[in-house]
Amino acid sequence: MGIVSILFYLIWYFHDGVIITPDSESYIAMQSDREPGYCLYLWLMRSIFGNDLYLDAAAVLQCVIAGISTAVFVLSLKKRFRLNRQVSFGIWAIQCGLTLLNRFVAARGYSYFNSIRTEALAYSFWLFLMLGLIGILYDRNKKSVAVSLIWAIVLTSIRKQMLIAFVLIFVCCIYAWRREKGWKRAVSYAIIIAAFGFLAARLTDCAYNYAFWSEFTAHTGDSSFILGNEIYAANAGMAESISSETDREIFLEILSRCDLEEYNIRYAGSGWYGLQDHYSNSYDRIKFDIVMPVIREYQDSIGMPEALRDAGYNEIAGTIMREILLPCVPNLLKIFAVNVISGFITTILKVHPVLNVAAVFLYLAYIALFARLAAKGSYRGACSALQFAALVLVSLVTTIVFTSATIYCQMRYMLYNTGLFYQAGLIMLYELLRKKREDSDGGE
Repeated sequence: MGIVSILFYLIWYFHDGVIITPDSESYIAMQSDREPGYCLYLWLMRSIFGNDLYLDAAAVLQCVIAGISTAVFVLSLKKRFRLNRQVSFGIWAIQCGLTLLNRFVAARGYSYFNSIRTEALAYSFWLFLMLGLIGILYDRNKKSVAVSLIWAIVLTSIRKQMLIAFVLIFVCCIYAWRREKGWKRAVSYAIIIAAFGFLAARLTDCAYNYAFWSEFTAHTGDSSFILGNEIYAANAGMAESISSETDREIFLEILSRCDLEEYNIRYAGSGWYGLQDHYSNSYDRIKFDIVMPVIREYQDSIGMPEALRDAGYNEIAGTIMREILLPCVPNLLKIFAVNVISGFITTILKVHPVLNVAAVFLYLAYIALFARLAAKGSYRGACSALQFAALVLVSLVTTIVFTSATIYCQMRYMLYNTGLFYQAGLIMLYELLRKKREDSDGGE
């Protein structure tokens, strides 16, 4: 299975070559507003293979890692849940099917694994994280906790969105230890473990910036994630909430440029879909085309030294973000609600009038399978699929809520749980049919 999986992902490299995306250059250039993980990966490839070959080497290795992670994940689920060959093949086909959808159906029209973007590694490493979390739930051992922490730190160093990994570790540790240690101790241990992982990821970020830029600080731009949402929701009257005259002028200039381009909530179409579509099309433009240039222009105007610009950027963006937060709350809640609706649909299908209804039925089917197995006492079995199915649902909801609060739920942010949803559903269906067969055989 491992060789077949690797060849499957390599096909797209040999067919399409290396895919350069709009985000690629910022990682290649190791920009300070990017997380360190993928920048370091490309730097390592460049150091080993040279400028002419390193992008090809990076893409090939990403495809190999994808094949390995797929094979390891499928074989691990097969062993843990005692799956037969047909169901195991179905699990494998679902995982590979995501790439086929991205290559032939989605608007992007390429496989992520031969592209220069963080998802090329993050999707694969996410499967390893899930195996660690499954180990916590079922085996309740320290090894699984350590494995989960390592992958959570790696993932967070690649994408800030992966902070949700520490939330999942926290939840899994409480569930695993609640009976053995009691609720209070389980919660205490879970907090310590999750906090340790978060601090380790933060230290990695700061150490990277110190090693490459001689500045012991986290990467820039974290505040601008929420600030981008606020600018979309804001109006000129909110400038009164900003205490500094300089920051107030920067805010008004940002808002003025957004108005010229109609990157503001008042230009959104009607209904939840109109708002979601306009917001998703405006968000990146606000952050990269307006907020960042305006702040950099201010720094240029005062002759700010290069060494102080990243910290200065964070301070300005962070101050504005905090001071206009409360006035923006009503519109932010509207955006959040729309993002959540879109996130639930996008995770398993695509936003479309027909598919929106289909998504509702798929979620109901998933919950019905879960409830049916629980009613049959499946949770008492050592290889019950219920814990895995619950983990997937918690992961799905956590991803949607976190993403909705900071950015928008486009497909590439949601795909982490897409395959898992259908795989957990298939395993639950298989377990239910197996139980019925066992009950029938027992009745005879």
